[in-house]
Order: sequence, then C-alpha cells, then structure tokens
Amino acid sequence: MALYRLNCRRLLCSALPALLSHRVSPRAQNPMASAISSFAATFRLSSQRWRSAPRTFPSSGFDVIGQDHLIEEETIPEYIPEHFYPVRLGEVFDDRFQIVAKLGYGSSSTIWLARDLQDHQYVALKVYIHNSAQHRELPFYRHLDKFLPSQHLGAKNVRKLLSSFEVTGPYGKHVALALQVSQMSIRDMDMVFMDGRGFSEGFVKGTIKELLEALDFLHTEVQAVHTAKTRSDVHPGNLLLGTSDDSLFQRLEENEFSSPVPRKQLDGRTIYLSRLMKPKAGPLLLSDFGEARLGSGPHAGDIMPIMYRAPETLLHIQWGCPVDIWSVGLTAWDLLEGKTLFSARKEHGSFSDGAHFAELIAALGPPPLELLNRHRNRALQYWDAQGNWSNFVPIPRGKTLEATESKLQNNLSFLQFIRRALTWDPNDRPTARQLLQDPWLTD
Repeated sequence: MALYRLNCRRLLCSALPALLSHRVSPRAQNPMASAISSFAATFRLSSQRWRSAPRTFPSSGFDVIGQDHLIEEETIPEYIPEHFYPVRLGEVFDDRFQIVAKLGYGSSSTIWLARDLQDHQYVALKVYIHNSAQHRELPFYRHLDKFLPSQHLGAKNVRKLLSSFEVTGPYGKHVALALQVSQMSIRDMDMVFMDGRGFSEGFVKGTIKELLEALDFLHTEVQAVHTAKTRSDVHPGNLLLGTSDDSLFQRLEENEFSSPVPRKQLDGRTIYLSRLMKPKAGPLLLSDFGEARLGSGPHAGDIMPIMYRAPETLLHIQWGCPVDIWSVGLTAWDLLEGKTLFSARKEHGSFSDGAHFAELIAALGPPPLELLNRHRNRALQYWDAQGNWSNFVPIPRGKTLEATESKLQNNLSFLQFIRRALTWDPNDRPTARQLLQDPWLTD
C-alpha cells in the first residue's frame, strides 16, 4: 500500500504549481449557477431522460492486501466492521448511483465516487454507519435548502446535497447522501504534495477568503454554526477542492478498469484503497455538517477537537458563531505552518486543559477578567480571583506567536490577523464579514 501511494504522489506532484495559484472559474463565481438547491438538483427537468446502463467492474487483476494489514477505515481506533455498510465497486444504490471508486473514509462514514445513471453526472456518495441515526447532516441540508438558491457569494462555497435515501445492510439501515462531487481535501493536499509542510501564503489567503465567505453565508443567512462535535469543526480536512470538470472523475472510473485498485477481501466485505487524483484549480467547498447546530446560539456542550477548542468551550461557557471564527484562525495557521498552533499536551504527552490555557496565555497574553467571571468556578481551577494564573501548569514563555511562526519574512500582518481571529472573548471576536476586510487578506 505504501508503494502504491508513493507512486500516486510521484504521479500527482506535477499538478501542484498550478493548484497553488488557483482562481475561481467564472462559472464558480456565479452564485446562481453553483448554489443549486437539493430539490432542484434532484427533480430538475432534463432534455435527456434516457438512463445509462451500469457497467460491470473487474473481478480480477488487482493486488490483494494481506488480512493482517490494517487499511483505511480499519485504522480508526473505534472501528467496528459491522457498523459500516459493505460497499462494493460496481454496486448500484437507490436504482440510480453506481459506485465507481472510493474517495475516502471517516469514523462515521465512507465516501465513494458514484455515477448518476439517471442524470448523467458524478456525485460523492456518503454512506453512514448504521448507528448514526442521530446525526444532523440531513436535517442541516433540509434547513439549508430553504435558503437556496442565494445571491450570497459564500453560497457557492458550501457543499450541496443532491439526494438522500436509506440502504439496508447486514446489520441495520444506513443513511446515504448523494453530495456535490469534489476533489481531495486541503489536508490531503498538504500530506500528498507538501509532506505536511504547509502551503504558500498566497494559497492560504485565497483559501481563508473563500472559507470566510462560506461562514458568513452560514452565520448570517442560514443561521447555523458549523463547529460542533469533535470531528466536525472547521479544519483543513473539511475544506474540499471543488470542480466542474467531470474529466477528473471519468479518469478515476476508467482507471478502475485499466488498473483496479488494491483491496483487502474479508468475509462479507471488501475494503478498498481510496483513489487519488491529479487535482485542478477550483473553488473551496466547506463540508461535513454532521454536527452543525441550527441557530446562531447560544449553544451549550463540549465541542471541538482538544487542540482546536476555543476559550469559551474550555471555560464551559455557552458558545455560538464565534467558535467558527476561532477555528478559522487555527486553520490559517495550520495551512501556512503545516502544524497546529497549540498542542494542549503536558510534557509527558497527555492532553490537559491546564496546558492548553498556558499555551493560550503564552501566545495571546492573559484573558480578560470579565471573561473568566462568566464561569467563575471553572476559572478558579486555574486562576485566582483577580485573574492571575495559578501556575498550575508553567506558561511556555517561548511559545509566543512571533517565536512560533517560522515561514514568513514579513509576518506582521499575518500575526495581526491571527490575533484578531483568536481573540479571547468571543463577544469581541470579529465576524466572518469583518475578517474578510482584514489587511492581511486585502493587501
């Protein structure tokens, strides 16, 4: 498998220079063309109502991966095989969507490239695990549909739902979503092309601009917060590279006939390696709304991956749209530097809120007392009544923003942007629209 991915990396690297200077195509800039409602996409009239015939996929000619080698979704710590629907290449879902390649996986779903035999287009088919009945993605998309089409520029940067249905597997029913097809995530681009070293400043600026447009649309028109549970926040893995060029996906489909993907064959299921593709320039698509919260807030509850948590979540204060802005700041840092700004870990490696607070103080200075007083009992675990740090965990004085940033010769405007997005008090944090006017993005 490592050799297979290495060969893919060598094949794809030639596409990187053009990709890093990507621009939104004229078609993608037109919100009326790209912001198509799920109902319109599902039931639109077509001058060609003929139905494509499904293809028969190869049953031999592929490398077989040993059963003692964990791959793809098997590597997830909480992986339970019976929870996942055993998707097969060539399988037709809902008498309409034929699976032609695997695109990826997560803790609650697998993602597949499918050809729509009815509407003659490619879609991304997301098949949830069977115990995910409480997920919020389908209700979110039903809510989103009320606001589409939209004149808002950010509407084009939110991934659209085209259809949904249920499929019955060996151990239960699975929700399946046919989504707007996309290329790889920004995180995967970093891993494949940059070896995790991060992107150029110009690429990061373009990405953050489109992300902020998407969030402004969600916050002001849709009235929704993207960030919620631990795997559904705004981060590079949820930022996809969109495209309107079907030739990318046609090549993936044809590759399955000329060079079938390696796979692991087990009783009752086959686990396939995900296909990589040569990416092309395209608009950013914000994805993964499985835990999005409707309404701008305030909301309550433990949210966000540990190292991405905003101060209000660490202090157990109610939260709203500003948590997405905090995530934007950390995402900008991740994309440029190739690493997270905060580790939230003690010296021996275990996660710690105290260590996280200490890192925040080192990078951003002390929090305002008024913020700490909003949940005084929680704050008193780490600060005294006057807002002085108790040294429960030593502050890493060397981890200032200036000392940690290592890629830019002139980083003043970038660090000012980061400080604005990472404002301690959510009430003082700028909105997405306000951040779009920041000098780092406009210069």
